[in-house]
Amino acid sequence: MKSISEAQFLEWATAKGLHLDPQYPHSAVLTFADARKEARFWEVPSDANGRPHFVESLLKLLGDWQVCYAWRHLGSWPLNVDPLRINEVVEHNILKGLGLPLGTADVVEFSREEIDKLATLMFSTTIFGCSVYEDLYVVPDHAQGLLQTDHHDVIHVLCRDPGDIRRWIEGMEQAGYPLPEDLPDSTFKRPSWMTGEDD
Repeated sequence: MKSISEAQFLEWATAKGLHLDPQYPHSAVLTFADARKEARFWEVPSDANGRPHFVESLLKLLGDWQVCYAWRHLGSWPLNVDPLRINEVVEHNILKGLGLPLGTADVVEFSREEIDKLATLMFSTTIFGCSVYEDLYVVPDHAQGLLQTDHHDVIHVLCRDPGDIRRWIEGMEQAGYPLPEDLPDSTFKRPSWMTGEDD
């Protein structure tokens, strides 16, 4: 596992055709610069015991990557926690155990051989990520798609090639995770694929 600065990561991402969406200047929304793209989201299983398999399924569907970057795009890896807040303590112990660069906003680079560590980070984020400041982007080296954990208890998939989304839908269905039929909560904006506007 290595870490690089946020600036280095964004320079790499720009060279790969990714950019920060200018529509959301204060949210650091990473997307493909090309207008052609397609997104879906899947609900995180409510049973924590089922989450590792869910996360692993998404990471495998990212394809033939050798390195994945994990970016906490609106926050840093926590260094100091309130010892009276057990959730903070447990999350801190997990992140420290993974060897993350605590106290920095660095982007963490996981090799393919460290997929278990990346899955652990994503699992932890689905448990303890309660705000936008803890949401996480996971971007493979081929940059054909990306994942984003979301504090609304979903994980988003964004594909550079709109035609690739069918592979994701079929792959997640085979793994036991069909597309959701409703929104996770009332504050979640309904995407066009749920309204039929993109048919």
